[in-house]
Amino acid sequence: MVESYPVGIISEGPAQGPIGVLASLAKGFDRVAARPVLILPPLVLDLLLWLGPRLGVAPFVRSTAQGLTVPPGADAMVQQQISSIQEIFSELAVRLNLLRSLSSLPAGIPSVMAGQMPSSAPMQIGPQVELADPLAIFGLWLMLTLIGLGLGTWYHRTIAASVAPESELTPLATGWLRMVLAAVLGYVGLILGTVAILILGWAAAWILPLLGVGVSFIAFSLFFWLVVYLVFTPHGIVRYRMGLFSAMTESMLLVRWNFLPTVGFLTLAVLISWLTGLAWSLPRSASWISSLSIVGHAFVSTMLLVSSYVFYQGRREWLMRTRQALEVQLKKLQQAARMEPDSDLGEEEGDT
Repeated sequence: MVESYPVGIISEGPAQGPIGVLASLAKGFDRVAARPVLILPPLVLDLLLWLGPRLGVAPFVRSTAQGLTVPPGADAMVQQQISSIQEIFSELAVRLNLLRSLSSLPAGIPSVMAGQMPSSAPMQIGPQVELADPLAIFGLWLMLTLIGLGLGTWYHRTIAASVAPESELTPLATGWLRMVLAAVLGYVGLILGTVAILILGWAAAWILPLLGVGVSFIAFSLFFWLVVYLVFTPHGIVRYRMGLFSAMTESMLLVRWNFLPTVGFLTLAVLISWLTGLAWSLPRSASWISSLSIVGHAFVSTMLLVSSYVFYQGRREWLMRTRQALEVQLKKLQQAARMEPDSDLGEEEGDT
């Protein structure tokens, strides 16, 4: 585990500095260009979500939307809000596909179709099943999420193997279990955090409306930065065989001592994903041109994930070398401190 040593006080640090943001992205691009097979998992998943069978939940969503009725005597604003919610539910009834759960955080295979949720395709392979039973929907969602985390763990191991020996990576079953625990902790934390933020915001708004907005903004900002500090948790699990909490601690320490480079890397990664995502969303899902978007997204998302492993591994190894250099200097200082009294004693005996 990387300890929180202040690296700025080292005078004789390692000769090789930490890897930079642009160098990480360049190496990620080179690795994917050298091994195009790495883009196959997101490519296959997107083709499945685009052209494959569908597990829809339209009956359940429509029945839920019909249960949202306008209270008697409600003002125009409340009526408009309920109407907007009903429209969103109607759109979800057409687009929602439970198979998109195969792309699940924190380690799911990236997918452009999971975000777009296409309602049409140039051809359809397999049946279209519509589910209405809430228990069946929850059970299928849970099963597909677990499968998705397993596939995502395997995908992360494949990516990590492009930057490190496979013998150093976590076993697939162990990594899968830890990713499931990370997902459970993430869902629980998200639910509890959201409820706490809403309660705090409501309490503050009851005192002063503007205060409620400020409290909610600060709370969501803190939640955002927590996500940033934990962003390398899957990397620690897969690359260095860490347990869940060890990987979380390692990620926080790594981001702490590489804060600006990490923010720079994440900003560039998000910017690249957003800009290319605009291009991927241009073709209509009913057109075969969308296949170009699927290929482009598979390459870009794989390149960014490989780059994140390059960045994480390079920064961690630099911190480890820095710690070792600091330990060597401390030992030298301790030896020098022990030798100084002995030399002074020898001088006094010579004078006598």
